[in-house]
Amino acid sequence: MMAEISDRYSRQARFAPIGPQGQKRLGSSRVTVVGCGALGALSASWLARAGVGHLRILDRDLVEESNLQRQILFDQEDVRRRLPKAVAAERHLGAINPEIRVEGIVADLNWRNIGTLIDPGACDLILDGTDNFETRFLLNDHAVRHTIPWIYGACVGSYGITLPIIPGKTPCLRCLLATAPPPGSTPTCDQAGILAAVAGVIASHQTSEALKILTGNLEKVCGELLTVDLWENRWMRT
Repeated sequence: MMAEISDRYSRQARFAPIGPQGQKRLGSSRVTVVGCGALGALSASWLARAGVGHLRILDRDLVEESNLQRQILFDQEDVRRRLPKAVAAERHLGAINPEIRVEGIVADLNWRNIGTLIDPGACDLILDGTDNFETRFLLNDHAVRHTIPWIYGACVGSYGITLPIIPGKTPCLRCLLATAPPPGSTPTCDQAGILAAVAGVIASHQTSEALKILTGNLEKVCGELLTVDLWENRWMRT
């Protein structure tokens, strides 16, 4: 069976909980990454390397020099060319793994286009790389309505938070927050800065939970909210 798996994925397929069958499931999986900043760029990279068969990257922004400190998919040439993040991500991810399909879409996700950009019949999982609660609540409601698993994540300063959501099995974002915080009430990276390392921790957790879901290991999915403060060495699950 291992002989049928590309050598690219051989070490991952030797990990018993995934195995050759799980690797094949990854190859036929379709994931939409919404936002290609610190979290989205790293998560998309891990998923591409893991062999997820179809990655759709949604982002409206251009690559800027301040992104390079933590958004690992991009480089100075992307900044010089003022490339949209989705376009640059498609190019870089395609170079990382030419065996998969990567689709970068320059778009501002909203209630008008979410049904088209995240087609319930063509998406197995949504990964959150956004930076605002308005979009997260939009994702949550769309995912719950159409029973699409999604993984919430956020980070600022040295603090990060993540929650995998499987509609019908785990609490959703509205179970934890009835309404979105008022605009401007929560700190942003522009205001409070960010450590690249905390983005790495949260994106890694998002990606590992995504692999569990996509390979059918639902009993191993963390159904709790994970919060991390790397500077203060605090880890908490609630």
